[in-house]
Amino acid sequence: MSKKEKVTETPEQEKKVVTRYDRRMQKRKEQEEKLQREHKITLGISVAILVAVIALIISFPIRTFIAVNQEFVKIGGEKITKVEFDYNYYTAINTFYAQNGAYLSYFGLDLSSDLSQQMYSSTLTWEDFFQKTTAENIRTSKAVMKAAKAEGFEYDTTEEYAKFQENIREQAASSSVSTDNYLKSLYGSYATMGRIEKYVKDGLYMSAYLSHVREGKQPGEADILAYYEENKDSYDSVDYRVVQIDAELPTEPTELADPQTEETEDAEDSSEAGTEGEGEDEEPYQPSDAEIEAAMEAAHEKAVEAEKTIETDAELVENTTRSNLNYNYSSWLFDAERTEGETTVIEDSTNHAYYVVQFVKRYRDDTPTATFRAIITDETPGETILDEWTSGAATEESFIELVHKYNEDNSTTDGLYEGYGQKTLNESLSSWLYAPERAAGDTTVIDSEDGSSHFVLYYVGAAQPEWYYTIRTLVLEDVMDEYLEEVSADLEIEDRKGNLNYLIVESSVAAQSSAEAENSTESGEGTETAE
Repeated sequence: MSKKEKVTETPEQEKKVVTRYDRRMQKRKEQEEKLQREHKITLGISVAILVAVIALIISFPIRTFIAVNQEFVKIGGEKITKVEFDYNYYTAINTFYAQNGAYLSYFGLDLSSDLSQQMYSSTLTWEDFFQKTTAENIRTSKAVMKAAKAEGFEYDTTEEYAKFQENIREQAASSSVSTDNYLKSLYGSYATMGRIEKYVKDGLYMSAYLSHVREGKQPGEADILAYYEENKDSYDSVDYRVVQIDAELPTEPTELADPQTEETEDAEDSSEAGTEGEGEDEEPYQPSDAEIEAAMEAAHEKAVEAEKTIETDAELVENTTRSNLNYNYSSWLFDAERTEGETTVIEDSTNHAYYVVQFVKRYRDDTPTATFRAIITDETPGETILDEWTSGAATEESFIELVHKYNEDNSTTDGLYEGYGQKTLNESLSSWLYAPERAAGDTTVIDSEDGSSHFVLYYVGAAQPEWYYTIRTLVLEDVMDEYLEEVSADLEIEDRKGNLNYLIVESSVAAQSSAEAENSTESGEGTETAE
């Protein structure tokens, strides 16, 4: 090739030669790009975490704002917030515990565990039950408040609310927690004194109004007597005599015992061969049917003989109501056909015994009861309170004033106790109230047995018999139930956000029942057609 010839460069020739320097620079560039990518990723993660933390921090006031201001449910057209619902929800639980605390284990209820995981019924949990109770209570409360306002009822809650606040502070202090934390433990995580003030005052106002309504709906004597005539068996008393003859069941096999099997014999041999001290917790001997029958026959013969001498050999049991009688012979004693001196022998196969019973008489116990007022206090000595009353006007009205000043409970009833029979009260109270010399206006102080409480008593006078007040209370409760159902009938519970699970469950159960009924009807129609 000559020097003049033009040389055409190939693409390979156009490429730049990659030197060692170039390779170092390229590697550095790649490392920088990698670092930039990692920085961006790290920055992105950090920002995401920061946003989450900020969101969590912000959510506290947001959740509180929602709980305090937004609708949780709507009842009677009125918005119910989470704070208000929780206040009533935990009040319902606290009330249930106060009334049934000793029986929670029988209900299978553990209030310290998740209520949504404990079944109240086959379809509802205990959380559902308390939600339903709460919703119904709020509905009733709103209805009563509406009625009270419409009537123009006025009641100053200032004093009672101040007592409520003081009690909360004292309880919090005795529990070594702050007032806010104590309130949250009682009424939910959003409860503060300021937030629940309205609900507490509304409850005090409503309670006073219901007391006012109750006074206006007290049943008359004609209503009480009519109820008695329809339910005499529940309120009459009987005098009777009774002797119990127990069958003497064998404690070891007799000639009437069931034949022993080889397995039983082997077990007995094994027991006899055991070491000393073993077998102390063995099951007691279980008599055979034949042995039980023979023992019952012998007991029956004794009962027949005892029937002849029951009037002289058995003690008289007086003034016993049907609810306090042994169920084996209660029906016999309260049979309208019973005549004075009549006797019978009644078998109790469950307990392997016979009862020899004599009917003496049946009657209505019209013994008067004592009506009194009481100041019950743990802190202030009773004598101090009584001295204050004596140094003042010393009237029933001034005693009522001291009831409101010192009593923790019963202030809305002015400390009045009616219809307490002599057997209902403890011995100390009964002895003083039913003393023959007792007169209206008498006062005294009686301490509890352990000395922790003081009872300052004011005797009002003798009153109607115990059955009269029992019936009056029942009739009044029926009247009040009807009243509450009537005033709240038009108030609807609306759960637009699905917060009340019990409504969902009940709706599902109702739909299922309706479908089953429809299928049953269609099946029946099909059968008739086939026939």
